[in-house]
Parts: sequence; structure tokens; C-alpha cells
Amino acid sequence: MAEYLTALLITIAVEFAVYFVFIRKDALNLLFYSVLINCLTHPPAFYFYSKLYFNSGITDAFNIYFIIIEIIVFLAEILLIKYLLNVKTFRAVLISFSANFVTASIGFII
Repeated sequence: MAEYLTALLITIAVEFAVYFVFIRKDALNLLFYSVLINCLTHPPAFYFYSKLYFNSGITDAFNIYFIIIEIIVFLAEILLIKYLLNVKTFRAVLISFSANFVTASIGFII
């Protein structure tokens, strides 16, 4: 459980930083939205990835389940970012892609 909470906190921190790079105002609100968005998307993504990964027999760290779940999270976060951060769709796509790319990359490094 501690490992999961560490992963969640790192994700929240990194995505907050990405949001701040794009928005550059209302840091406290951006932190709140980062917590909210990641508390909505991270637990189901982690659960489904764990279920699929450990039940599939695939031993590679990078597999099709990871890609599918990341795409679903990316798409879900576009909508959340668009409406919560009140940005245009294209900007929401850029923010979501950047945030998820960075956190997924960190996941491979750690």
C-alpha cells in the first residue's frame, strides 16, 4: 500500500508541475485539481493494470495493457482538464499528453 501511495503522490506532484508549466497561475488551484484528477484516474488505472498484467502471463514491463490503460487515462484526463482548468480542447490535449507522458516515463525509470 505504501508503494501505491508513493506512486500516487509522485504522479500528483509531477502532473501539478506540468499543469503549472502550461497555466502559470493559481498554483493552489492547480494543485487541488491535480489531486482531484489523479484521485479519479490513478486508482482505477493502477487496479486494472495490476489485474491485467499479473493475470496475463506477460512479463515485459512495457506491454499492450499499459498502452491501452494510458490511452484511456489520457482521454479521460482531457475532459477533466478541459472543464476543471477551463482551457480549450487543444490545450487540454497538450496538457494531458504532456502530463501522462512524463509520469509514464518516470514509471519506467523508477
